[in-house]
Amino acid sequence: MSPLSLPDFPEVKTETLHEISRRHGLGTDDFSLLPQVGIFNLIYVLGEDFVLRVPRDHPISAADAHKESVAVPVARKAGVRTPRIIAFDASLNLLPVPYTLYERVRGATLGLLPLDPSESPEVWRELGHDLALLHSGVAEDGPAAGLETDEIPDPRSWTDELAEEGYFTATEARWLDDWLERLAPAALAAVPRYFLHGDSQATNVMVREGSMEYLAVLDWGSSGWGDPAWDFAGVPLRVVPSMLEGYRAVVPLDDVEARILWRHLQLSLYLLRRGPQPGRSWAERPLGMLLDVMRFLLDSPEDSWSRWIP
Repeated sequence: MSPLSLPDFPEVKTETLHEISRRHGLGTDDFSLLPQVGIFNLIYVLGEDFVLRVPRDHPISAADAHKESVAVPVARKAGVRTPRIIAFDASLNLLPVPYTLYERVRGATLGLLPLDPSESPEVWRELGHDLALLHSGVAEDGPAAGLETDEIPDPRSWTDELAEEGYFTATEARWLDDWLERLAPAALAAVPRYFLHGDSQATNVMVREGSMEYLAVLDWGSSGWGDPAWDFAGVPLRVVPSMLEGYRAVVPLDDVEARILWRHLQLSLYLLRRGPQPGRSWAERPLGMLLDVMRFLLDSPEDSWSRWIP
């Protein structure tokens, strides 16, 4: 199995940043490149109030930028706290890829703070609240109707493959298979499709450092239609009960625990097939995800979870 291979970013010259500022009336010549948190966009701060997102030079990355230009307005209309798009430019006049200008959220990236996820339950409740607004507030026949999120294959085919690669033995593969077989009827049952964020990990959540006030959820390039359980993956399973508490304060979401567990295992095994990913966010680290699942289930969770313990 080979490490994740990504296309290059386009070169962004200083004169290009000046022209973007001039073209969109930003009135600033102050530019800085932020440390790379995600893997799909370069992020520049322009002045005090604006953020520029530049995707990788690849058709899939360009398509995700187009998707964001549709998803953000419908999410904001549904009441989700996410920054406004100032401009989306797909002309390719200045860069070989589409770029997006956003209003800047003045805060800290939750996933970069030196905190255990369990130390910020209110942030996760607020994220769950926003996901409920999103799922219940975007019409199937509206502007986002044509957007689709990526499907991930059934993970039961990967356990033997991973055992052969030496990640674990055939004994662990059989144990995982048995667990996935137990979860499969609930996880694969037909459920209504809702509009999803698709990547609600901690590096896409902004908070006010100090007070830890939830400010916004960012990055809509993975948005699309699917099972609402999918928006509870990419985060430690230990914070999901807080997310569900915030979600259920807005709309009901019943019998979702098995589907969430399946999704966590599905993502973990999918990412494990890439090999180690040094320098990536928590949601790109499959062994951390698997350990967190075990840690959560060992902490004797409530019956809605404990019934699915293998």
